[in-house]
Amino acid sequence: MYVRIVKLSFMNDFSKEAASNLLSQIGKTKGFAEGMLLRMSVDVSDTQRYSMTVWPNKKIEEKTWKLFGEDVLKKLRDTGAKVEISKGEVNDINISKDLEFSKFLID
Repeated sequence: MYVRIVKLSFMNDFSKEAASNLLSQIGKTKGFAEGMLLRMSVDVSDTQRYSMTVWPNKKIEEKTWKLFGEDVLKKLRDTGAKVEISKGEVNDINISKDLEFSKFLID
């Protein structure tokens, strides 16, 4: 598996919410259609959010980056948002046997 982590820092909470709603929709439609396995976002402040996407492999992640990810994040930067990207292979994963993902799904 391959992971992309994007740190987004916005000018204000309004721009963070607007962008976050857009990114969520893109993930649900284009991301999953292109092979994304998981998307998770974490708000760390009123103006900062981390987004993590998990892909089957680097090749698929790079393909989707070229298809739509690169363009979307360029547009975010054009609004004044600061975007930092980290990527890498998953080298360790631990999941509780008691975890039921269906309890945590948020629409």
